[in-house]
Amino acid sequence: MLSAHAIALLDTTAWLICGIYATIPAYWILVHGWTDRWRAARHKLKVLGPLWTVMWLAAWAISAPWRNLQLYERPATWVVAPLLWAVSVTLYIRGGRELSLMRVIGRDELEPAGRPPQLITTGTHALVRHPLYLGHVCTMLGLCLATRSTACFALWVFALLTGYGMVRLEERELLNRFGQAWREYCSATPCILPRWTGRRSSPRA
Repeated sequence: MLSAHAIALLDTTAWLICGIYATIPAYWILVHGWTDRWRAARHKLKVLGPLWTVMWLAAWAISAPWRNLQLYERPATWVVAPLLWAVSVTLYIRGGRELSLMRVIGRDELEPAGRPPQLITTGTHALVRHPLYLGHVCTMLGLCLATRSTACFALWVFALLTGYGMVRLEERELLNRFGQAWREYCSATPCILPRWTGRRSSPRA
């Protein structure tokens, strides 16, 4: 059995991680909402990095009063957390092989010169259109179930709500970039949640 100190340390670590993950959609809303302006800015990456850090601090500050308040008392839900993390790790590893690091951090979108656009529709991207975002959702939900923290659940809900806006903005940009190929991909592949039965194979770019 873990000591009370070890459990408190793990709960705090989970809350800090949730604070970072919860701001990922807000960061991408900031990028996709003003893509043209960011592309024209000279030191865009030096500005966006600190802005994202400010988002972490805000998420931690706002949620801190509830981080030790448990939403429910039965701890049995923690057994589901490793399964969700296993899904996350699989999506991160496989999805990372399909996307370059520059795409993951947004550099290809902010500095597209010399980087021809490429629509990825194979691998995990044949399962869902946004496999890395699905990984984020599973990671955060696993942390919520493991800690039962009200703050973690609140941050997860915030990530879901802002994630909806993020996906809409990103998909609008992808439609402008790839046109009919993107429409066909969307018709064959679900957005975030896999279609376990009757899933059609996605088109190749």
